[in-house]
This record gives sequence, C-alpha cells and structure tokens, in this order.
Amino acid sequence: MKKGVTFISAVIFLAFSVGAVTVIYQAAVPVVDRMQAAAAIDDMRSNFIEIDKIISEVASEGKGSKRTIFINPEPGTLYVNGSSDVIYWLYETSALIFSPRTSQTFGNVRIGSNLDTSAAEGSYDGNNAYVLENEHLIVYLNRTGNSSTYADLRTTDLLLAVYQKDLQQYMNLTNLNITVDDRPDSSTGNGYTFILEAGNNLPYGTVSAYVNSTYLAYFINFTLESGTDFLEIEVTT
Repeated sequence: MKKGVTFISAVIFLAFSVGAVTVIYQAAVPVVDRMQAAAAIDDMRSNFIEIDKIISEVASEGKGSKRTIFINPEPGTLYVNGSSDVIYWLYETSALIFSPRTSQTFGNVRIGSNLDTSAAEGSYDGNNAYVLENEHLIVYLNRTGNSSTYADLRTTDLLLAVYQKDLQQYMNLTNLNITVDDRPDSSTGNGYTFILEAGNNLPYGTVSAYVNSTYLAYFINFTLESGTDFLEIEVTT
C-alpha cells in the first residue's frame, strides 16, 4: 500500500506527508526503494527552497519583476492553490522516510508527515472558539481568558462541539465532564484557554485549558491528530 508524501509551499510553503506504515511491512521494502524515495524527496526539497528564494527576490524588486521557473515534479504531482498561495507536491511511496506526524521547517518551506490538521481562532454558536480540524473532525473549544486575566471556567463548558465530517453530523457531548480524582470541586474554578500552535498543514493541533480549581490547579490538553477520527483529552499538573 502506498502512502502520500506532500510538499506544501505558501509563498513558498512546503511540506510533505507520509502515512504510517508498520515496521513489519517496512522490513519487506527493498533498501533501493527507500533510497530512491529519499532522493526524490530531497531533490524536491531543494527545488522548493530555491523557489522560496526566488519569490523573495521578486517580491523585493517591486511591480513588474518576474522569473521563469522550470520544475520536474516526477515522480510526484505538483498542485497550486491560488486562494491560499500554497504549492503542494504529492509523492506516493511505500517507503517509510519520516515518522508519522512530524515536521521540519526551512524558512517558508515545511517538510513533515501527516500534515492534515489546522488550528485557528473562530466561533461557534456565537461563542469565541478555537477550531481544530482534520480530515474527519471539526472540534470547537471555548476560547476564554488569558494568562494575565483569568475567566470563570467549568470543564463541562470547554468542549463546545465536535462535527463528524464523515457522518455529516454533530456528536452528542451532553455527558462530558472532566474531573481529577473524581472530585467535583476540581471541575470548576477560573483560568484560561490557549492554542499551542495556530496554522494549517500541522501534524496535530492542541488547545489547552488552565484550570485553577479549589482542589487542584491543572491543565487539560485537547489534541486532534492528522488522520484520526477521535479527540485526545489529557490532564496534566
């Protein structure tokens, strides 16, 4: 089974995404295949870095400046998204070149694995929200307070909604309540929510809530990973 490798460039922003492949399967992939895949990816990375440099030069030269660039996308496919000023390079390979859900950034060029998640500010039903989205889910989380000004918090109010894109429906969240050590007094207090990293083409998105309750001060981390159809919820102190 082949997995997608994607380069993404936003004037120029580049990334590539490699799906997870089991170690057992990888043992059967010939070394030469992995070498060829690595060489193709490295060549395109160099091309995108050069394109990034050229675009910066043209932008600095002012109106009317232009360059002609020749790119051979083979063995992959090149896509251009004019609305978001993004260039994608998709390459199908069975070789595991990168660990899933990892990324590296070189200026405006991003290289990574499973970069299909976005994280941004938004709204839901009239409420300020942080929005995490991948191929399967759209998650809306309460956006309130900040590190300087705490707001009243109830853990039942943190997760506003989850939309399942495959089913085209919102999930039932009426019974969601987060406590520590089964203590009711840990579910209320004051604090704030914040987004770990905003942007598109991320391996995962995380929104955290700092809860200062009378029982304990702690963090709740809501994480949506690329390719998953579930939300991870973790409590840390």
